[in-house]
Amino acid sequence: MEDKTLQDGTLQKGLKKLHVQMVALGGVIGSAYFYGVGGFIQMTGPAAFLAFALGGILVFCTLYCLGELLVAMPTTGSFISYSREFISDGCAAGVGWTYWIAIIVYIPSECIVIGTILNMYVPQISVFAGAVLGCLVITIINLRQVSNLGKIESILAITKVAAIVVFVVLAVLIAFGVIGTHEAPGMSNMTGRGGLFPLGVMAIFANLSIIVMNFAGIEIVALTAGETENPAKVMPSAVRAGAIRVVLLFIIPTFLVTVILPWTTCSYDTSAFADALSYNGFGALSHLFNLIIIVAALSCANCNLYAAIRDMFSMSKEGMSPGVMGRTTKKGVPITAAVFSLVVVWIILFIYSFDSSGSFYAFLLSVSGIATIFCWTAICISQLIFRKRLKQHGLTKKNLKFHTPLYPLPNIIGLVILALAFGITAYYPDTRIAVIVGIPWFLIPYVIFTVMSKSGKYKVKKEIDFDEVLEEIKSEDYLKD
Repeated sequence: MEDKTLQDGTLQKGLKKLHVQMVALGGVIGSAYFYGVGGFIQMTGPAAFLAFALGGILVFCTLYCLGELLVAMPTTGSFISYSREFISDGCAAGVGWTYWIAIIVYIPSECIVIGTILNMYVPQISVFAGAVLGCLVITIINLRQVSNLGKIESILAITKVAAIVVFVVLAVLIAFGVIGTHEAPGMSNMTGRGGLFPLGVMAIFANLSIIVMNFAGIEIVALTAGETENPAKVMPSAVRAGAIRVVLLFIIPTFLVTVILPWTTCSYDTSAFADALSYNGFGALSHLFNLIIIVAALSCANCNLYAAIRDMFSMSKEGMSPGVMGRTTKKGVPITAAVFSLVVVWIILFIYSFDSSGSFYAFLLSVSGIATIFCWTAICISQLIFRKRLKQHGLTKKNLKFHTPLYPLPNIIGLVILALAFGITAYYPDTRIAVIVGIPWFLIPYVIFTVMSKSGKYKVKKEIDFDEVLEEIKSEDYLKD
């Protein structure tokens, strides 16, 4: 039995290269992916894949900025620690707490999806009972060693990716008329119902905030840095591979859905992947995809819980959450942060079961979208300031093991897209609640720690010592490692 003796230790470095890459994928490809693609096609038309391409540009910009910071300064605190070092104490607290709240209120939604699908096939299992079962599984996983979590998540993520690859292969064969109950559709489904932009080109930009939300979770790779074996070597490949895989897993399948399925039949109510297969005579496989959604939901909930726990642990190290949250077991499990985060997840799940209208849950969930914008903005700004500081000390990208290409263009592009996403979210009544709810969650800790910092009451040592970072980068052996 695992020794639960509490200590102010460090996290265990039990994650390998594959684990890190799969955790990055796991946080993005959840039930919202399988259900959300259809709904997004409904709102944008066949050009949805172009919208995801735009989102892909933002993903590349953000991940490469994050990758440069991670390799130069690997820390579990990741964007929290970077925000504190390069922006301000208040910004770090605002980002950290908003991010934690957003993840915590999102996790039960994935558990509810698990319960919903289980109820479809086994009516004797209520939606709530199925949700509890899913929550129990991720609870057990996250109370164990991180190496076990990495192995389990790798299996879940590979299962999801394999299902998507199978869909892509079948969809290509259907598109060319090799299999399926219809003749080769060619481009008729994409262009025969109002063209590529039946809702107008602006439909892509009007839904920019939803695009950002679809890619939310890629930043989880940063929270693995403190538990990764040799992060200087693992992180660059994880960032490159993560960016490419995530983007391709959105663009190619979305394009193929609109090729083999009339876009007017898509909606948020069902999975576009299952509908596309069923429409072309593969109804049995559509049921398989429903089961894959359970795996996706479990994987995404698991990764997000991992991120929430590490976020809380990291904030404690920066003095932004109670010090007890920094306690670990002898095996390196941040047990206090885990128990606290899990208690809140369970409370929200139980409240949901008594809230038949869903209004309370919708209110809490609305903060999750805006948190991604805050987090990614902080990453882009932090890397921008990091590079400026290096220049002040006579250092350039040639002194770094991994650097953001075409700096500062990715920062500028990323910040412009994020600003547009924020503005669009605030402009439309249907999404404005995210701004109304999300801003106070950010501002409250921001104001508290800004005031404490300026008054001299906040004196917790930073996790990042920039003088040490400079000394290491300047050393002769730095680029040889």
